[in-house]
Amino acid sequence: MIAKPRAAVDESRCTAVGIMLRDKLKNYKYYMFDDPLENPDLGKFEREPVMDFYGGVINIDHHFWRKEGEAVIPDFGLINGEKIKGATFLWRKSISMLEKNPDFFSAKNMANMPKELYVEWLSDDTGKIPIYDPENIRLQLTRDFGRKLLEKYDGTIDNIYRKSGHQLLPLEADWMPRDIPQIGFLTGCEVFDAYRDFPFYKKANLVAKVLERRGLWKFEDPENKKPPIDYHLPNIAYKTGMVTLSQTLESVIRKRWLLRPDEEFDLRLASVKAYEIVSTMSGIEPYHLDDHPWNESRKYCQKLPPNCDGEGEKRQCLFREACAAYNSNPKLKELSIPLVDTYRY
Repeated sequence: MIAKPRAAVDESRCTAVGIMLRDKLKNYKYYMFDDPLENPDLGKFEREPVMDFYGGVINIDHHFWRKEGEAVIPDFGLINGEKIKGATFLWRKSISMLEKNPDFFSAKNMANMPKELYVEWLSDDTGKIPIYDPENIRLQLTRDFGRKLLEKYDGTIDNIYRKSGHQLLPLEADWMPRDIPQIGFLTGCEVFDAYRDFPFYKKANLVAKVLERRGLWKFEDPENKKPPIDYHLPNIAYKTGMVTLSQTLESVIRKRWLLRPDEEFDLRLASVKAYEIVSTMSGIEPYHLDDHPWNESRKYCQKLPPNCDGEGEKRQCLFREACAAYNSNPKLKELSIPLVDTYRY
């Protein structure tokens, strides 16, 4: 008897979601990562500080929740008295540091960052760091990122893009000289502790996505694009029914236990395959497709029970009409985001 896989792709559900998105998003205007509260003004900053900013912030853009018993509590911080959610808090604090010092995210500054400066960077109005950060792991990752940029890429993430030949994954051809090392941007980022995430490359894909969207990079192998797979994309995948879970894995997620590495791997891999089908059926390329499940999960589907109908919001969840949890299997509404204690996403 063949055991049921931990996470399997339901192609018919993926097709339905893809068609729904194709029909709903024909004239959709995508976010351009140009909100000045969170992003550098390209008319104000030189190219290199902008590259450094995105590389350095995405390096520590992970894990904005904590567990309290069985509860999963999203992180919030106060900025000028306003309660700001985890990832948004990080980006707003980071742009304020860049405005004060355009060299703040230089490789040299990150490699040698004193703890006092790090605390200034990530503290909220209370003077404390409000985001989950056991043993100052984000400081360790920041220093690692800066040091390795200096050692391997002459101090800027833009050099990984250049050395890759604008390829996400390495070119493989018989005619290429064997004595010239070939890297892709995604594989080139594997040297950094925070970015090491084969075969998903979550943070590296996010850097590539953002800098393409801002018009600063353009990759020549779009067939190698994959949406950055974190907590939110699998959350939407199994609640819509695009990914089905084994009884054991569903129980782990329902009980809000931390996933084992093998469980996490299988879930993320199935999610990648599911969104590949959605991308094909919708005609939305992976880096743009990523916006939708990430935003909808974070806004409507992270807390339990999900806010499918959008009470108190200007609209309903985008995935509602094609969602198994909403339409045919309400038990799926009991599943939280998949919980993994990681700094990869």
